[in-house]
Amino acid sequence: MGHGAPESSPYEQAPAGETEDWAPSCRVTAFSDGAPPAFRVLGEIEVGLDPEGVAVDPRTNLAYVACSRSNAVTVVDLGSQTVVDRITVGDEPIDIAIDVATNRVFTADARCDQLSVIDTESHKVLGTVGVGTYPAGLGYDEAGRRLFVGDTRGCTMSVVDVDLLERTATVEAELGAGAVAYDPRNRRAYCVNFVAGSVTVVDTETMTVYQRLVVGEGPCAVAVNPTRDEFYVINSLASTIARFAGSTCDHLGDLAVPSAPVGLAAGASGDRLYTGNRGDGSMSIMGLDGFEWARVRVGTAPGGVTVHPQDPRLLLVANAGSGSLTIIEDLLDGPPATRLAEVAHPLVGTKLPEFSLPDLHTGELRSSRQWSEKKYILNFFASW
Repeated sequence: MGHGAPESSPYEQAPAGETEDWAPSCRVTAFSDGAPPAFRVLGEIEVGLDPEGVAVDPRTNLAYVACSRSNAVTVVDLGSQTVVDRITVGDEPIDIAIDVATNRVFTADARCDQLSVIDTESHKVLGTVGVGTYPAGLGYDEAGRRLFVGDTRGCTMSVVDVDLLERTATVEAELGAGAVAYDPRNRRAYCVNFVAGSVTVVDTETMTVYQRLVVGEGPCAVAVNPTRDEFYVINSLASTIARFAGSTCDHLGDLAVPSAPVGLAAGASGDRLYTGNRGDGSMSIMGLDGFEWARVRVGTAPGGVTVHPQDPRLLLVANAGSGSLTIIEDLLDGPPATRLAEVAHPLVGTKLPEFSLPDLHTGELRSSRQWSEKKYILNFFASW
């Protein structure tokens, strides 16, 4: 790991131990040595089926949650923690972005090959913008008045003018293009290609490919550090975060994270990252010193993580499996005095249930009993 991070694993440190105090509206976790609490869970709100992207309007304190299997955007009042509206959009909205200047919210409707445009005052859909095939990620350039769209099946990155509401350019990416982040310091867009295991770096002044970066297995999220000249890529299948220098795109190292991380956000303080760990129902506060500072239990199959634009300690986590939005307050001013110990998944050590599946080559039904007492790998992968 670069920038002075320790070479040893964060999990080689002495176990911290945690104690929890429960209250009707929040949960606080502190280390057993009496250190200050690491975080506070403020609430969990049911929002709809398979929520992924979350955007917050700082003027109204309303969160807009793209619920992909509900084909809708759920509007949550974060102050009262209540659902105040549901807006029907196109099929399978995955990512979402808000443009405060025009009072508009944009959703990437994957199965419609379009963006839906929502008015934040009336909560009505104003229209749609056609993009590439299966749009799944959005990157927002506020100053340039543009949205960058990762078109997964099209293997492209579309560029949309948020004022004219039209696609103005298309850039070739690679297989599985999806999540996109914009880097205002270097005027580049980073388009993550899940299947290709790469990131397409685009010069947004010329709309040409600046560089192609090979990363780990299953990259699915990218974030730009607001205070450092760095950006980060989540490798979900490898359970790592790849760290890059923004100006040079040099690879600075990898950080190990819990199982199957999907969501990623950079903390406003510049010293930490937040990951939504789909594999174990948690969100991690990952320090750029190379250690995991805290791990928060959230809903089932968490993904998208969003930092509140006005309160950088407030985090929103979309839980695809439980159809909920978890609200968390980060209470850490810096690295904790005691490191987290590695926590095994709760299913580790339990007996595998018996099952049978057809052999892909012969069609013959094969039972798990055939591999009893043997080591083998089960490869489950989402169909999209």
